[in-house]
Amino acid sequence: MSYWWIKYKESIVLIFLVALCLVLIGSPFNQQVQSVRTFFYYLLSPSQKASFEMIQDNSRLAKNLLSLINLREENLDLQEENYRLKSEIQQSRDFLAENERLKTLLAYKKGSAYYSQLARVIGSEPENCYTSIWVNKGREDNIVENMVVLAYQRGSIGLAGRIVEVLPQSARVLLITDQQSELRVLNERTRYEGVAQGENHFSLRLRYFLNEADIKSGDILVTSGKGGIFPPGLKVGRLTDVFQEEDKLFKGGIAVPEINPGLLEEVLILNTVKK
Repeated sequence: MSYWWIKYKESIVLIFLVALCLVLIGSPFNQQVQSVRTFFYYLLSPSQKASFEMIQDNSRLAKNLLSLINLREENLDLQEENYRLKSEIQQSRDFLAENERLKTLLAYKKGSAYYSQLARVIGSEPENCYTSIWVNKGREDNIVENMVVLAYQRGSIGLAGRIVEVLPQSARVLLITDQQSELRVLNERTRYEGVAQGENHFSLRLRYFLNEADIKSGDILVTSGKGGIFPPGLKVGRLTDVFQEEDKLFKGGIAVPEINPGLLEEVLILNTVKK
């Protein structure tokens, strides 16, 4: 008896429970049946409770995962919208800046004593943007060599360079910052004269100011009108340093150009023949 019980007790208990369940299902409802059902409910309730809690936990986990996915998608949408708005704002700023440049150049053109026309910069030297640029006006637009080129930046119109090569629909401008560029300049404050030469970057080398010349850092330099190309009074740059030349015969200096030739987008080409 003990042998069979030990070997088959789990099966016997299972059969008993199944049989009892069948009896309870088929039995009419009364107090005794209710008591037995209650007993089995409490017997099985821990596992049921654990299963229910596990289902709830899984449900909460699924909801959290869905929330995280939705938040990530919303974040990506917001980032895209932010990028689009920033791009539109930058385009608006670029448009307003271009509009200001063109309005100023057109106003200068209207009040100038010289014939002139607007041109757009279409290229620059790949090795160095401070040597020369190309504009979209050429021989077909009556452009000729040595015409003067101006530009507008930071609230001021200044000298950019001169035309040195002309093609049918474009022209090359030698910038004042090119090492091959030299022009005679005046100190606007004291009228002392010197020569400004480009250095292939955003600066000008000043030479040949007399030793007694009253020049100092901050002085504005303009074209002198001598040399036959540049009319007088065009803004060239501002002195940032003054020193004695090595030969002791002249003063020299360094100047920053009035406009940055490496950032040009539109220019005004002057025909120095008066209207």
